[in-house]
Amino acid sequence: MFCLFLDSSPPQESAFVTFLKKLPEKQSTTVRLFDRGEFFSLYGQDAIFASKELFKTSGAVRYIGEEKVECLSIGKNNVRNFLRELLILKQYCVELYQSSGSRSSGEWTVIARASPGNLSQFENLLFGEVESSQESPSIAALQVSHLENQKLIGFGLCDVNSRKFLVSEFADNDSFTNVEALLAQLGPREVLIPGGSDSSQDTTRLKQVIERSGAMVTEKKKADFSSKDIVQDLNRLLKLKKKQKGTAGALPEVSLNSACSCLASAIKYADILMDESNFNSFKISTFDFSRYMRLDSNAIKALNVLPTPGQPTLHSLVGLLDKCKTPQGSRLLTQWVRQPLTDLLQLEARLDLVQAFIDCQRVSSILSEDMLKRIPDFQKLAVKMLKKKGTLQDCYRIYLALEKLPSIISLFEEDSELLKRSLGTRLSDGVTETEKLKELVESTVDLNRASEGDFIIRPDFDEELEELHNSISEIEDGMQKALQKTARDLALEAGKTIKLEDAPQHGYCYRVTMKEEKGLRNNRNYTTLDVTKGGVRFRNSDLTDLNSQFKEKKKDYEENQKRIVDEIVTITAGYFEPLMLLNDVIAEIDTLLSLATVALNAAIPWVRPSLLPIGTGILKIAEARHPCLEATGVCDVIPNDASFSQDDGMFHIITGPNMGGKSTYLRTVGLCVLLAQIGSFVPCESAEISLHDAIYTRVGAGDIMLRGVSTFLAEMIEVSVILQAATSDSLILVDELGRGTSTYDGFGLASAISKKLATGIKSHCLFATHYHELTRLAQSIKAIKNYHVTALSDGDSLIMLYKVKPGVCDQSFGIHVAEIAKFPERILEAAKEKVTEYETLSGSSKGDEINKIYEYLNGRVKEEDGDKALSVAARELKRLLTNL
Repeated sequence: MFCLFLDSSPPQESAFVTFLKKLPEKQSTTVRLFDRGEFFSLYGQDAIFASKELFKTSGAVRYIGEEKVECLSIGKNNVRNFLRELLILKQYCVELYQSSGSRSSGEWTVIARASPGNLSQFENLLFGEVESSQESPSIAALQVSHLENQKLIGFGLCDVNSRKFLVSEFADNDSFTNVEALLAQLGPREVLIPGGSDSSQDTTRLKQVIERSGAMVTEKKKADFSSKDIVQDLNRLLKLKKKQKGTAGALPEVSLNSACSCLASAIKYADILMDESNFNSFKISTFDFSRYMRLDSNAIKALNVLPTPGQPTLHSLVGLLDKCKTPQGSRLLTQWVRQPLTDLLQLEARLDLVQAFIDCQRVSSILSEDMLKRIPDFQKLAVKMLKKKGTLQDCYRIYLALEKLPSIISLFEEDSELLKRSLGTRLSDGVTETEKLKELVESTVDLNRASEGDFIIRPDFDEELEELHNSISEIEDGMQKALQKTARDLALEAGKTIKLEDAPQHGYCYRVTMKEEKGLRNNRNYTTLDVTKGGVRFRNSDLTDLNSQFKEKKKDYEENQKRIVDEIVTITAGYFEPLMLLNDVIAEIDTLLSLATVALNAAIPWVRPSLLPIGTGILKIAEARHPCLEATGVCDVIPNDASFSQDDGMFHIITGPNMGGKSTYLRTVGLCVLLAQIGSFVPCESAEISLHDAIYTRVGAGDIMLRGVSTFLAEMIEVSVILQAATSDSLILVDELGRGTSTYDGFGLASAISKKLATGIKSHCLFATHYHELTRLAQSIKAIKNYHVTALSDGDSLIMLYKVKPGVCDQSFGIHVAEIAKFPERILEAAKEKVTEYETLSGSSKGDEINKIYEYLNGRVKEEDGDKALSVAARELKRLLTNL
């Protein structure tokens, strides 16, 4: 990983250290990287941070100059992994410096900057020339304003790779639940907010929401959030029709002043206007909340939706579903999972196409095993062309893909009318629009040489190029004649014992083995160039002259070819929109095929869900299985049913032992609903699912030490969000509410919250708990039904059955679980004594008081009291507990 190069001589080191001292102070989350040619270097705190945090060693750090400045050098072969971890995983910013003068001057200039949301200037270092990124980093900006006791959020997003702007303005609550849902759906890597001295509660909460979403928070000057130049900027950046030129101000999106201020900030931060290749290439639209189910960061984490670094792929939903063969397919799949739909017609259309791929196995097999693997990342190639960074090899890759697309269209036409109509027609439109581009490549690129990895312009395409090509051919013929002459002179066999080769350092020369070297000794007609294990390289005057002529003509040829290649790249850039159209269709084909592959190849094939309009209130899943747990194959998954309807209980309380499967059951139901609303088949026997507007979760426990947030407070914050944001069309999953505080407080709050959810919000809710007293709510509230996970207790043994059945768990198995964990025997005995002592309280005055708590909560907390009921219950609990 490390390269222990010496940076320079002592005088140069001294000049460089002086330069380092002059650099302005930077943020701790910014790393300065210096390009030294054959390697890269870090200095000072950056070197210490990289060695300890990223490379887990300090042995490679050395010191330069009299001041003993820390220095760490990284070889070019390893810098890619270093930058990926720094930018993508650690979410740091990077400045790349390059020498702007002689090394002795010690002057360096920033040539590129990158942040988690803007990787465009580092694409080659991060992903190379051929490799594509499955990431689609974007930058968002947010600002909060107030109007009549409402929080108004302005939002703007820039995605440079896909050339898209998104804007939105919306109202939000104190917990910023809409902001959190928006960030979860769009997944920006970096979010800009107005900075300054404002340390209000709103700003603090907003930062917490952004960080919880996994994005980096960057504070910018308030002056950067100004929309005064946005119309002018959009006129330059947007791809407008000829009749719309200069009319960006008339677009409906521009009327959203706060959103446009945020968009202006993001455009400035990403330096989009500094690159002319961005002009006339972007599209702008408004993000519509109503189109998508809301998933906040808690739900994404609780359901293991996105991959976690270092964890097996199958442990996340995206990792399980991603069988895509193209980078654009993987990107679209992640987007679909982040943005589940609420449009029934659109979902049915997706399910129809997934079904078509399952039914047409010949088409699916050919696509996945052959054709899709040959399709490059059209988005990346198209953007490279716009930036004038495309090569002849890129043009050839586009050509090969365009050659392959008619075969995909034919497949659809032969096997499926639906695939032909929905996907084949769009592909055909893209192929038609790029026909001239294909002809251009055929007429300009030497396809025979390209198939061998040599990418050159056809000599007959240009008269001057053809003339140079003929001259080069004559020189090469002359070299072959010179080889024959030299072979006769040295009594060697041309092409065998003496060879003509093009050496990187010397150009064309002769080579003989060490065995034949004696013929060159004392022969003044030949000049030895070098001696290696492979033999002796040498030349005579004839070959020296021919080599010089060849290099001169080759240089002229390459200059003329570069001129033509630049013209081809410019013309190809004009096909940006058709290429992006093809990119989108290929991504959709790949994603739908991936969903079909997962559904068909599962241990038990998944089934198509029956979807119902939002508001019908039905959720019935038979024999549901956790998809990720099933895919690992480490155990047999016990299927379970889930049945909700407005007439038969919308709120399910689930009791049972630890490790009995309550959490897995909650996640299984959540994932089945999520899969259905991305257009996927579902791991169950049958599914009838009303569309949901959101999934909210309170699963798992953990404090946040750096923010001073305890486990209990974290739970209460999450529940508060649910109570503010959930509707009757939401799915709510609550697991073990009330931990981290006293049993009485925990039970009281759990009871009050349960009643609010069951009788106030009236949404589908699964509520797993160890408070068995909560099950008594079903006696007085029709919406509440009791279920339990089953287990068998036989003496000292405990067998988990993982089956969810109606009714209440008749006992607690905490002691048995402790025995499984190998607790010491004396601790187990003491615990059993305490349990017995507690159980005898049921007939005592203390037991009566506990019952009073229940009766109070059950009888006096009214539905219309809302959140007020929680504080009333807490005060009553405190009064009662004081007398216990």
